[in-house]
Amino acid sequence: FNFYKYIANAIDEPLDTYHFRADAPLDIKALFFIPSFHSEKFGSSRMEPAVNLYCRKVLIEAKSPDILPDWLRFVKGVVDSEDLPLAISREKVQDSALIGKLRTALTRKFISHLAKMSKTDKDTYINEFYKEFSFFLKEGVCQDFEFQKQLSKLLYFESNKDSEQKIISLDEYVANMKPEQ
Repeated sequence: FNFYKYIANAIDEPLDTYHFRADAPLDIKALFFIPSFHSEKFGSSRMEPAVNLYCRKVLIEAKSPDILPDWLRFVKGVVDSEDLPLAISREKVQDSALIGKLRTALTRKFISHLAKMSKTDKDTYINEFYKEFSFFLKEGVCQDFEFQKQLSKLLYFESNKDSEQKIISLDEYVANMKPEQ
């Protein structure tokens, strides 16, 4: 976790860590951290992206705004890809088709990680992650039309069916509906 504290300039321990390697459509090695809290809720300014882009273990762009969508700005980490040209920082990064493919692949992988987390460790997902970062997911549903459907399955809502104030997913709500409703 010292690596997390170093790259994120953080004092907390990460809530979750996600490491993956993919060969298609690009050769990608990524290490993402979900912090235990974010600073936007305290009224400070909008968070800057915090994922560094490497090519063959050479830093291409620190805190790159182009490799993850804006709604994932809470994610900290590093991405290394063998397929990017080393001179990509001299070009305009967002004009590169490779960066578009990289962004799509990383976003898809991270959303699938969140979906897996919501199924396998539901208590941590709802009580820790969702409580802290639901704002970002809702922002993603509104802004990121490519992943809107997958993101909407990660949202939870309050229900007054039980006397407890608990939140449930839309799928759970539909399953609990009366047949004539």
